[in-house]
Amino acid sequence: MPSRPRPSLPLRWHLVRLVVGTLLPIVAFACGLFFFFARAEREAAERRVLTSARSLAEAFDSDMAGSVSTLEALAASSLLDAGHLQDFQEQCARVLKTQRGWLTVILATPDGAPLLNTSFPWGSPLPPVAEPESLARVSQTLRPVVGNLASGRGPQQRLAVPLRVPVLRDGELRFVLTAVVAAEALGDVVARQASDDVEWTRTLVDGRGYVAARTRDPARFVGRQATPSFLERTRTSHEGVYADRSLEGEPVHAAFSRTESGWTATVVSPRRVLDAAARRSLLAGGLLGLAMLLLSIIGAWALARRIERSISEAADAADALARGTPVRMGLAEVRELARLNEALERSGSLLEARERERDALLAEAEVARAEAISATRAKDAFLAMLGHELRNPLAPIVSSMERLRLRGLAETPEHEVIGRQLNHVVRLVDDLLDLARIVRGQMSLHREPVELADVVARAAEAVAPLISQRKHTLELEVPRSGLTVFGDADRLTQVVSNLLTNAAKYTPPGGMLKLWVEALPEQVCLSVEDNGEGVAPELAERIFAPFVQGPRSVDRTVGGLGIGLALVQSVVTAHGGRVELHSEGPGTGSTFTVWLPRHTAAEPPAEAPPAREERAGQEAVAAEAPLAAKPRVLLVDDNVDAAEALADLLEMSGYPVAVAHDHRQALQRLESFTPDVAILDIGLPEVDGYGVAASLRERLGEASPVFAALTGYGQREDRSRSEAAGFQHHFVKPVRLEELVAFLEQHRKSRRGAA
Repeated sequence: MPSRPRPSLPLRWHLVRLVVGTLLPIVAFACGLFFFFARAEREAAERRVLTSARSLAEAFDSDMAGSVSTLEALAASSLLDAGHLQDFQEQCARVLKTQRGWLTVILATPDGAPLLNTSFPWGSPLPPVAEPESLARVSQTLRPVVGNLASGRGPQQRLAVPLRVPVLRDGELRFVLTAVVAAEALGDVVARQASDDVEWTRTLVDGRGYVAARTRDPARFVGRQATPSFLERTRTSHEGVYADRSLEGEPVHAAFSRTESGWTATVVSPRRVLDAAARRSLLAGGLLGLAMLLLSIIGAWALARRIERSISEAADAADALARGTPVRMGLAEVRELARLNEALERSGSLLEARERERDALLAEAEVARAEAISATRAKDAFLAMLGHELRNPLAPIVSSMERLRLRGLAETPEHEVIGRQLNHVVRLVDDLLDLARIVRGQMSLHREPVELADVVARAAEAVAPLISQRKHTLELEVPRSGLTVFGDADRLTQVVSNLLTNAAKYTPPGGMLKLWVEALPEQVCLSVEDNGEGVAPELAERIFAPFVQGPRSVDRTVGGLGIGLALVQSVVTAHGGRVELHSEGPGTGSTFTVWLPRHTAAEPPAEAPPAREERAGQEAVAAEAPLAAKPRVLLVDDNVDAAEALADLLEMSGYPVAVAHDHRQALQRLESFTPDVAILDIGLPEVDGYGVAASLRERLGEASPVFAALTGYGQREDRSRSEAAGFQHHFVKPVRLEELVAFLEQHRKSRRGAA
């Protein structure tokens, strides 16, 4: 059936479409230029705002430096050396009159006891020192300190800022001299920085985030805390410009710069001021582009009518020729109409080629995306297979070493070396897989109230062989109670163990290691200090990144993969804490400090021990109960060495064991052996461990054994799958004998009849 011809459009519409298609890229390019120029103008405005913030910070530092210089001159007074404090107070009062904005001068002891205050007559009772935090910083640093905004202790309780300088004699801190500067004086500092930009608001914020001075509405906002978004941004950067809302709730662009004293100078400009140029440029570009487009469409429409007139005349001439009437043709204005059609066809072909190129690029991008997803999945599968393949050969080695130990054949130093290195390999595998789980966000925590003293004890016991091998001295300062946190005991033990291991590795033999724990009001602080190699500044910035290590010798005596500290940071962060490194550089040792949230919930009361009569009754019942029989164990593993070694260990521990290496052998063992517990390898040939468990349940029915998985796959999804399949436990190779025995002891069955 022939297809219907497509409806045609008048020539004028084709010309309009051509004009629109041609001009749109030009209009878009012009709008892009307008946007570029508007953006450049806005960036220049942001630089001006940031320069103003820097100038304000410099002016504040300069003003504070002048006051500090005056205080330091007072601190050098000989009246203090002679102990003439009353005369010194008169001297301070004279200086006070010369200083703009000073409210009072205070002399205090390093522990904060006031000795004189120019606002009170000599001998009068003096109020305590306000804002003691800055006083403590002077005592710690022995340097001048600009304190934070605080309310005065006098009757007016005016907002003021303390400037404190240490009074040193022979290198010893004797007194702390303080000048209390009124908040209004800081207002003069910001007012002096005012410019013609009346829309800008200049603000000084103290170290705690409170507004100390402001050019706009200071009576309302001085003494209030800055916005949370401002505090968050200024904590992480020294200076910058960002979009925010002002204290009045108005959309603004805020520029800030940190002062030398820890304060923040801020210049705020309404967004409409900085964005006005961009809006004007975009509006002008849009209107200009629209006007060009409309004019072009009108011109194309007029031209099309003229061309249509010529074509209509030619058609009328052809009709006239067919009717045999005289042909009357006017002068044609278009001589190359056919070439115009060809040009349009070429334009269409060009557009189609560009679309095909775009489709090809999209197809290539989709292929690259699919390859990236496939590579990620392959990496995850490789890590899971890596754990399985590494743990499979480790399992028989660990079991064989345990057999030698139980037989008394592992007492030589060589066996101790093998045991230590084997444990090291197992730990490397576990760390590598732990890191893979953390990177994928699959780390699970079993939280409960945990006493850090117990965690430290377990970690110190685990690291004791390494510390002894390197002849270190470990000093522990850990209170036995009062250090409760809410977390995963095993993961926290891993954190402390990794920190101790790191300190032991990077400290030369015979070094000193120290671990102490301190209970703070809302946190518990744990620190590990060593006098070892220390950390260079360029390495300290990325020490917690995976696979980052310090300088290694050719023999790699300290070993490791460089993921221990990455695990520490990930586990601590997952517990809501943080970890920091402090080191003065190479050869100065290092200190790792961990802060964890303190658990304050009330602990359940301990159960009282049963009375003597109750205990006696329980012992009598236990004596009359039938003796528990060792459970019979069916062990199925295609790794012959691992299966035979583990079976030998279980038999040495008194458990009846039957061994099979595949599905068929496991079913054959049922003909002469009924197991109480079945320990199945998941990765069996032909039929996996889940299929073997299903066959055993089908064959034995209600007499089915308790199932436990024994595999090299230890990811979270592997454990979830084994649990869903009815397995009571998921052991990861190499399994520890005491863990396996503890599981078997939970499933003893009572003997029937007399023993």
